[in-house]
Amino acid sequence: MSISRRDFIKYTSVAALGTGVLGCHHEMNVSKSAGIMMPKSGKRIVVLGGGWGGATAAKYIKQEDPSIDVVIVEREDNFISCHVSNWVIGGFKTMKDITISYDALIKNYGIKVVHAEAKELDAEKKQLKTDKGILEYDLILVSPGISYRYETIAGLNSAEAIKRFPAAMKAGPETVMIAERLAAMKSGGSVLVAVPPTPYRCPPGPYERVSLIANYLKKNKPGSKLFVFDSNDDVVSKGKLFKAAWKDYYSDIIEYVPDNYIKSVDVGTGKVVSEKGEITPDVANIIPAMKANQTAFDLGLMSKEKDLWVRAEPYTFESYKYKDVYVVGDATHNGAVGGVPKSGYVANSMAKVAASAMARKLNGQEPLVPTYVNTCYSLVNEDEGIFVSAVYKYDEASKRIKKISGGVSPTMNALFGRHAQDWATSIWSDMLL
Repeated sequence: MSISRRDFIKYTSVAALGTGVLGCHHEMNVSKSAGIMMPKSGKRIVVLGGGWGGATAAKYIKQEDPSIDVVIVEREDNFISCHVSNWVIGGFKTMKDITISYDALIKNYGIKVVHAEAKELDAEKKQLKTDKGILEYDLILVSPGISYRYETIAGLNSAEAIKRFPAAMKAGPETVMIAERLAAMKSGGSVLVAVPPTPYRCPPGPYERVSLIANYLKKNKPGSKLFVFDSNDDVVSKGKLFKAAWKDYYSDIIEYVPDNYIKSVDVGTGKVVSEKGEITPDVANIIPAMKANQTAFDLGLMSKEKDLWVRAEPYTFESYKYKDVYVVGDATHNGAVGGVPKSGYVANSMAKVAASAMARKLNGQEPLVPTYVNTCYSLVNEDEGIFVSAVYKYDEASKRIKKISGGVSPTMNALFGRHAQDWATSIWSDMLL
């Protein structure tokens, strides 16, 4: 399999046609004197970020109260799913399969989409300043996602190094890079996947990637090896299930090294130095430590100087820092919201809670008692899957989200693999259709 950058641009551009035109239509309505886009005439909620949290929140706000004007501000033309992007790397899905337009949100719910980059938040005036103009709001929900702490690995914090050692925990061009490099690698080559320290986006994600890369090597690149340098002291999610799959299917391919943090990389030679040794792989997927997306810092959402994640109240997800500003998804601070993983399903669940709370606030109503859920499927090869699920509630004593039940699949099998594909289709529909 080979996915060229030209093809990637071509199909994402085609998928974006409707959304891009509609987005430009909204952006054209700008007051030249004040720089105000779409002057507010009624109740309005602005949603910054069109990912798992933002798209879900926008849709559910409209479902709760269609009279609220909902505006999504999103840099990208389309939603590209991080979940299932490992299947692209594994060689049995394409980027087109995980790219979805915002058209249905616009057509079915009257949601407005502005393709712009946020520059400044004026919480007192209730204005979001973007590179296309200023949006006024009554309430704003921010779902910015994550960014990488490249500076934690010597030699990685440059454009050249990032391209040489892509992370690909944001689905997009880096996903394509890894897929193409695996396809181009000769049989008998070596691959490195470096797992970041917790907390990071999608705890089982790197281990699913390991499984699917190993599956690809087994089928297409005989004699190749896959090294896994894990910054953590063990597999942090579905550990027994992943290890059982690795033992049963990939014992001669995967070499798993826990408690092995990446110290440095050399962009010139491709060498990677870890705490337990060094390697110069043919293909390297280096996933650095993470923090909230830089947008959260630029907008001044951090409550404390050294915070890396945004603190929000888990009952409604209103931020600690500003009144009428809500934050959901991977960017939230676990110490504030509670012990939930940074997963797409959790972002979707948070967004529904916040959407209801925001709509009710604009209508003078108290928020409902929230509940939260998480389900996460992973494939261990093209056919077989495993899963973890949990139910959470708001704990009044600790003012945090706490897990009340959950579990993992008893084993891996093809039925769970089919469930994984059905789950992806279902959650995308819930968010975007």
